[in-house]
This record gives sequence, structure tokens and C-alpha cells, in this order.
Amino acid sequence: MKIAKTLRCKVINQSRIFDATVDIYNKALSFIINVIDKEFANVDDINMKSIVPAVEKLIHTTKSNPLPKYREFNSRFYKFPSYFRRAAIASAFGKVKSFRSNSQNWELEQAQSFLEGKKFTQKPPRLQLEHKEFPVFYRGNMFERTSDNTAQIKIFHKNDWVWIDVEFKGQDLHKRGVWEWKESSPKLVKVGKKYFLNFTYEHKVTLTKTKLKDQKICAIDLGITNSAVCSVMDSTGTVLARKFINQPKEKDRLYTMTNKLRKAQVISGWISAPYFWRRINGIQKHIVNNTSYEIVKFAREHNCDVIVFKYLDKMKTPKGYYGAKKLRFKLHYWRKKGIQNKVTQAAHYLGMQKYKCLSF
Repeated sequence: MKIAKTLRCKVINQSRIFDATVDIYNKALSFIINVIDKEFANVDDINMKSIVPAVEKLIHTTKSNPLPKYREFNSRFYKFPSYFRRAAIASAFGKVKSFRSNSQNWELEQAQSFLEGKKFTQKPPRLQLEHKEFPVFYRGNMFERTSDNTAQIKIFHKNDWVWIDVEFKGQDLHKRGVWEWKESSPKLVKVGKKYFLNFTYEHKVTLTKTKLKDQKICAIDLGITNSAVCSVMDSTGTVLARKFINQPKEKDRLYTMTNKLRKAQVISGWISAPYFWRRINGIQKHIVNNTSYEIVKFAREHNCDVIVFKYLDKMKTPKGYYGAKKLRFKLHYWRKKGIQNKVTQAAHYLGMQKYKCLSF
């Protein structure tokens, strides 16, 4: 199977210079969304390969196509790079297709409510033309790496498309485990006031195919008191090792912060409280990352072939349970799916498989 990992590299010698490029790319995207919505009545029968030349014939002036229907595209977006244009067409096609699908679902729900004699108050979906997307700088046409932490990229600057030199923080690819992986074209991303280049690395991994009788599994029971209880078992059911994973300090801080937030909301009503939520989300993220890391580390130490999770998707607070309010409160901040997703990614990197089971 193919796996991918994205490494974020901060651009350290440029900042506001990319604003114009992102702005003109999103304006072109809005223009193309409007064209696709007007010209293509049925997008379900169109695929990505056919939509790109069809839209280019409508908007792009060439020697063989001197008078396109929407010829103002070339005047509004002078020298717009071909790779950006095709990427914008693909993105616009996906957005229009999603809008049409949502509209059909809305009409079906409205008709069903009418037949059942119910009042339907949900507003119809609207096609959003304004977006805030970030472009991908394709190699050769838009991006040329000059060293491990420098490159040349083509951007819109002073009413023209020019090449500029950028310097970004490098990554230790050996430490990240992606030295031999295939590097894809970078995507420009803005976080706060700074810009980053996101490099995606792809690799093909062969998952373990050990015979069932020779397999060792790592069974994981996610909980609230303990973040996870890990048990290594062989095919006969013999427990070979066990480990308890917990973050008592972090959980105490989490419940302290949530109680403070709850008290503040009781006094002042609903408040956005960005400081509280930033702390709460940071602690939750640490618990997820630390638990996932310890699970995979434990499974790797004991040469496990498979990681098995207990099925918890439909877990609810039991009725009549003593202290149900407190349990419901803890379940609200329990990131079981985040831990499972993180473990799945890490296990696949190492060639291990991951399953869910109803019980073990």
C-alpha cells in the first residue's frame, strides 16, 4: 500500500510577498467556478480528465482557439501559469460537483418531509464563489529546488509573474524516516502571518503477511482512567506482555481548564474563550500523540504483526450509572478516534496492520 507523510518547512526570508499570488489564484478559482456552473448542466457524467480541456477551450486564448467564450479570463489574469490554471479548474470542478450533490440531497429531504407532512425549514445550499485556497507549486514550471533549504518559485509580484529565491527551514529526512521516499511538489500554506512550504513524501509499504498461527498481536483497550491498556498475545491467547499508558498530569490540567471554562460560561453566558480552548486543544493533542507513540513503541518492541482496537464507536453513557454526569463530561473530551487514526498511520509506516474488533 502507498503511504504519505507531509513535512512543513517555514519560509524564513519572505512573508507578505506571497499575498498577491494567493489572492489572484483565488480570484481565478472564483471565475472558473462560475464558468463551470453556467456551462455544464450535468457534471455527474464528466470526469477530471475531460473537464480540464473543456473549460480551457471556454476561457483560454490560443492559436487554435482564438475566440473563447470567456475571453476576459486572459485579460484579467495575464500570463496566468498553465499549471495554476489547470489546478484551479480541477478544484473548481470538485466544488461545483459537491454543490450539485448537496442540492440534490436537499431536494430529496424536502420532498420526503412534504410526503410525511413535516415542516421543512432547512435552507437550500448555495454555491460559494469566494474561497481561500493555497496553490501547489509544480516542479519545473513553478518550483525549482536549488539546495536542501533553498529554491526558486514563480509568484505574482508587481503585476507580473517572476521567479524569486526563497529560503526555508530544512528537515532532517533521516530522522523523519523519509530519506528514500518520493518527494512531491510543495504547497504554499499560510499559518498566522507566516508562510510555509508543505512537502509530501510518498512511499510504498508491504504490510506484514505472517501466518495466523505465528502472529503476535497487540490488543489495545482505550479507557478514561488509563489512556490505554496494551496486551501482547500470541495465537493461543497467551498474554506475553502488558503495559498501562496514562498521562495523569495532563488530564488533571485538562479537567482544571474545562472546569474554569464552565464556571466562566455560567457567570457570563456563552463566551468564545480562545485562551481556554487553545490550552484545552493543546493538552488533548499532547495526550493523543503521546498515547499513540507509546502504543506503537510497545508493539514494535515485542515484534507484533497486528494492532487490534476494541470497537468503541457506539459507546454511550449508561442510564442510571452513578456519577453519569462526570462520566459524560470525561467522554466528551475523550479523543479515542484521534488515537486510533494516529496509531493506524504509524503502524502502516512500520508495515504493521491495524484492525477493530467487537470484543477481545
